[in-house]
Amino acid sequence: MKTTICTAAQARLADKTAIHEHKIPSLILMEHAALGCTKIIQKHLQPGDQILILCGPGNNGGDGLAIARLLQRPCFVYAPKASSMSNDERIQWDMLEKNEQVHFSSFEETLSLMQNADMVIDALFGNGLSRNIEDNYKTLIDAVNASNAFVISIDINSGLDATTGKILNTCIISDLTICLDCIKTGQLINDGKKVCSKLECLSIGIPQTIHASLKTAILLDSEEAKQLLPRRSNDGHKGTFGKALMIGGSYAMHGAITMAARACYQSGIGTLTCFVPNCIHDILAQKMEFAMLKNGDDIDGYFSKDAAQKLSNEIGKYDIIAIGNGMGQLESTKAMVQKALQLSTCTLFDADACWAIREHPELLRQDFSIILTPHIKEMTYLCHRNLSEILQDPFGTVQEFCTSYPNCTLVLKSDITLIGHKDQMYVLHQPNSALAKGGSGDILCGIIAGLYGQCRNAFQAAAIGTYIHSCCAKQKKDPACFMPEDLIHQIPSVFQSLREG
Repeated sequence: MKTTICTAAQARLADKTAIHEHKIPSLILMEHAALGCTKIIQKHLQPGDQILILCGPGNNGGDGLAIARLLQRPCFVYAPKASSMSNDERIQWDMLEKNEQVHFSSFEETLSLMQNADMVIDALFGNGLSRNIEDNYKTLIDAVNASNAFVISIDINSGLDATTGKILNTCIISDLTICLDCIKTGQLINDGKKVCSKLECLSIGIPQTIHASLKTAILLDSEEAKQLLPRRSNDGHKGTFGKALMIGGSYAMHGAITMAARACYQSGIGTLTCFVPNCIHDILAQKMEFAMLKNGDDIDGYFSKDAAQKLSNEIGKYDIIAIGNGMGQLESTKAMVQKALQLSTCTLFDADACWAIREHPELLRQDFSIILTPHIKEMTYLCHRNLSEILQDPFGTVQEFCTSYPNCTLVLKSDITLIGHKDQMYVLHQPNSALAKGGSGDILCGIIAGLYGQCRNAFQAAAIGTYIHSCCAKQKKDPACFMPEDLIHQIPSVFQSLREG
């Protein structure tokens, strides 16, 4: 089952559609949520633990009341006045009226109980919250954060904007957040990353077809990756698996094109040709026996502006062209990028190629596929947003770009990586500081290029390539000690594990 990632509006629309169009009563969805949450909560409880459940004035509070009933053990519940409850919450309240194991506490009693609580369940506010939290609720939340209790938030941490990830004056800091139906975008960005220690997504019975129709983002996990990995026919030949041309390198940065090429070949490309400046031709010839080499004129250790003319003879020879690794931010790089696009085949822009296109974004509107793999800084070259704006709204940034350039697939690299194409988006949420090193992006470029040769689908290659790249960093080694070669050496085992399931 796919795990979806929604804005607050998308999550509410999915809920509304399930209730009104699919005729699933809201109480049924609430019961599914409470049953699933209760099973998860019980895994974190010990005999004799004191449980405190904080319920707010809405259906999130109704979830909390239902959990209190289903736990079937003594617990304390703070709840709003019945007059301020939602209809479904009021029904849950009525079902608890004669439950002797549930004890309702006043505001003052709740603050006192907080000091000795072993577990606090946060069901104060859901994903519809848009105003600052004040007065008693702020006092409660601050007390939770000051306590030593294990804190579980239901659906979203109370006080967090579900879309933007910004704190609305104050916010619960949880040990676990049980996301109902979908993860919210705000839980992955901005303050959301700080207050949500661990996320667990729970299906509550909303049909998957609803999310498909809403074009919500999809979490890129192992199950999704297995479906995306290109099948490899035993009766295929080198042409079957694609021909790649990689353009890049300079005397100062010949390692970039070397790592990209190694990753590309290790990821299954049929044949690989590297086009590099004259000054590093001999260096690469000693480094790479598997790749064919072509060289262009150079000046001061970089491609000369005239080197691009040599690409005129390469039309129709390749399935994918990757360009940018180690080229430098020079006029020659701009000329090379424009010439590469004239070859009219899928083109992958990495590193300096993203910089080179910034003055001519219209070149991204081609009839063939383009893949771009910028990090956040490089993304400022490609859109009308500054660094701060991209960091605040990465989802919106990717959606806006992919709408403007429908033949482009964008891989926006950060601690969470977004892969977008038209109205589709994958989200990779596997932060790992081992990848925060020079050379990591070159390897990703190579992996994606190698995979494209086998599937000829830019979005598929970018998504599965990003996932494989991340998995290559999951090794029994301190992240500070990673070398680029560690990632490349791990590629075969990650491929094998995905094929074997």
